[in-house]
Amino acid sequence: MKKWKLLIHVPDPMRFEAGLKMARNFVLALQGKTCEVRIIVNYEGVKVLKEFSNYENLFQEARNLGIEIFFCETALRTLGFPITELPEGAKTVPSGIVALVDWQHNGFQYVRA
Repeated sequence: MKKWKLLIHVPDPMRFEAGLKMARNFVLALQGKTCEVRIIVNYEGVKVLKEFSNYENLFQEARNLGIEIFFCETALRTLGFPITELPEGAKTVPSGIVALVDWQHNGFQYVRA
């Protein structure tokens, strides 16, 4: 059975909502087929944490659909966001760019939000 693997890249905070919606729509369109969806937020995309309450419902909906959402630790540190400020259910990777390359190497299809 084919496993669909999608990687959505969010390097801009203005694209976070679009990334969440794209991921949600992808999962819903597959209607129960096997899939793995990851969203990686890096670079200035982590600035979405400043007003995260605007995205809380959509974030939780994505998480409930099994979508994994990762934030880049390098970007968080560089821009002054403590990991403790991440919403519940969010994950981190040490380097967003390394994760992007690694996940694509392991079969994830890249889409930029």
